[in-house]
Amino acid sequence: MAKDKKSGNSPTAIKGVMYVYNDKNVTFNPKDTSENVVTGARRRGVLTMLSDGRMGFMAQPYKGSTTKKLKRTVHGTLSESEDNYYLYMRIDKTECSVFRKMMAKEMKELLTVNN
Repeated sequence: MAKDKKSGNSPTAIKGVMYVYNDKNVTFNPKDTSENVVTGARRRGVLTMLSDGRMGFMAQPYKGSTTKKLKRTVHGTLSESEDNYYLYMRIDKTECSVFRKMMAKEMKELLTVNN
């Protein structure tokens, strides 16, 4: 195995079996050495090593977007969350010659209320 350039140490290989429950919880058991190959996956969560050498993983639930889009224009979006309003505008650099006029027009369009 290749050594780490900073520390000069070789990585440690651990053999064992990892069990996945309900696609959320994972347990690693180093005493069980039956060799199974699984595909890789990425998931945010907490990995802990227990005192007997086993490892456990608890996945964190995905938090979706809490904002609701109120209005869209060619260059901007007006949205609201539980506490705030968000105004996002994006104007391409090729349109910079009329930047002020375009900004004023888009702001007026986003902030007018349709009945």
